[in-house]
Amino acid sequence: MARQVRSSKDAILGAARREFAARGFAGARVESIARAAGCNKAMLFYYFSSKEKLYRAVLSRALGEIFAEIAGIVHEQLTPAEFMEKFPEIYVRFLARNLDLPRILVFDLVHRPENIAAAMTDILRANTDFRPQRFQDMIRSWHRQGLISEGDPLHFMLNVVSLSIFSFLARPLVEAISGLKVQNDEAFCRARIQSVVRILKQGMLK
Repeated sequence: MARQVRSSKDAILGAARREFAARGFAGARVESIARAAGCNKAMLFYYFSSKEKLYRAVLSRALGEIFAEIAGIVHEQLTPAEFMEKFPEIYVRFLARNLDLPRILVFDLVHRPENIAAAMTDILRANTDFRPQRFQDMIRSWHRQGLISEGDPLHFMLNVVSLSIFSFLARPLVEAISGLKVQNDEAFCRARIQSVVRILKQGMLK
């Protein structure tokens, strides 16, 4: 019975993820999700109770993976250089495995940012190993020791994350401006990670 429940929920979450990626939260239809998952609306609402909770479950499952990885490297007590090598690799490889996720996030970052905030709260609550304060303290400590030039944890992370995810979020724009095709393969991932690491080290290490 437990296996059947897990299978049904997995099917619903998979169908919901595809629907949210294609239409965003506002445009996604519960009827379409249920049909694609091979169930009815009553079963869907039995498991998730509302479209909002289903959406949060989709994001929590997808983003929970990366939060767990981030928590792991914060616990490792890395040097700034080691952090700047590992963090972009986590982000780039995660997004390369989850190409539909940027589409889901962009829809709601523009139209319903409160959905993203609520989902992040759920994820942080579920991932007890991740402590934002520990991360903030780490950045401030590096700055006090004279190891990095950017001591504000907010701007430090904006620098790291933006360089890691922009090529995925703005892929059509990048291709149009450059005239080059972004290939989502291992060679691209390696080259992107190396480029981001090089820029971060040159720009923020002392």
